[in-house]
Amino acid sequence: MSSAIFSLLERQNEQPWRDSPLLVINPLDDSLADIDNTEAWSFHAGIASQWQAKGRGVYCQATAPDMNQYTQVMLVVAKEKALNHYILEQLSALPKGATLWLVGEKRSGVQSLAKKLPESFSKPRKTASGNHCQLFSAAHINDAGDPPPLTDYATHVHYELNGHSESFTTLPGVFSQTHIDPATLLLLNTLSEKPLGHVLDFACGAGVITSALRQSAEQLTACDVNPMAIAASTMTFAQQGIEVDLRLADGLPDNLEVFDTIVSNPPFHTGQNTDYAIARKFLSSARKHLNKSGTLYIVANRFLPWAEVIEEGFGHCDVLADDGRYRVYKAACR
Repeated sequence: MSSAIFSLLERQNEQPWRDSPLLVINPLDDSLADIDNTEAWSFHAGIASQWQAKGRGVYCQATAPDMNQYTQVMLVVAKEKALNHYILEQLSALPKGATLWLVGEKRSGVQSLAKKLPESFSKPRKTASGNHCQLFSAAHINDAGDPPPLTDYATHVHYELNGHSESFTTLPGVFSQTHIDPATLLLLNTLSEKPLGHVLDFACGAGVITSALRQSAEQLTACDVNPMAIAASTMTFAQQGIEVDLRLADGLPDNLEVFDTIVSNPPFHTGQNTDYAIARKFLSSARKHLNKSGTLYIVANRFLPWAEVIEEGFGHCDVLADDGRYRVYKAACR
């Protein structure tokens, strides 16, 4: 929860969301975990762990929990519009009379989203505003229904790689949902036909890199912090018929073996905010997860300071490709 959002909620004299079991959807931290009878539906493994540490129930998964058990839900508006709409449609399973609280910073599009609630909700009412944040409430006016299954939201994306067609399956809230990211494509073209051995794809998203490298790798491992990404990768790998050790984790998973190759298009945002800590921590610890002749490959925006961070860990950093916007970096263990 951003401090601004939390301050807005705390300033309210009446806080009806405390009166009955509350499900917080897409919490940005564990601020609301101190409220009694509160659970979370989280799309971030690290935040889910924070809720668990406070003894709260948390669902870190792509599919919705049993909504029929809640009469109060609070959606913290996500950066990704498609994810917000997916969540709202899943809330058709709420019992009649349940209250939806919609909260977010103005820049998140909370007001616009409030105007586009599904027909199963009453007209939203603005309950509070301040600190560049807004809070809306609406009642679920229909009986509990059956929302569309996750597979209905899958998008199949096709792209060209080295003269042949590739594809992946993605879902709301997963990076680059409608097309292949140009940085990822630059990385894949650079790695074409290199023998890679046992590969780890860090921050795998929809499994694009893992899938594309399947012919060059002897064994594949992939990880991501987002359960929607894990679900999308699962669909991608099933589509390609490949076997991957896929893990949900905040950063590098625990008990990782060593690899011949680590590849990544590492993220530098958490929600709306720029966040260099994720990639910096990954790059600082990558070497210890490579074997004695292992190699790290990453692609990143040219303005990001990753070359210096890689040099700190490996003693060197080579630029393999530069298209004016993105660079592909390589560092080999010596």
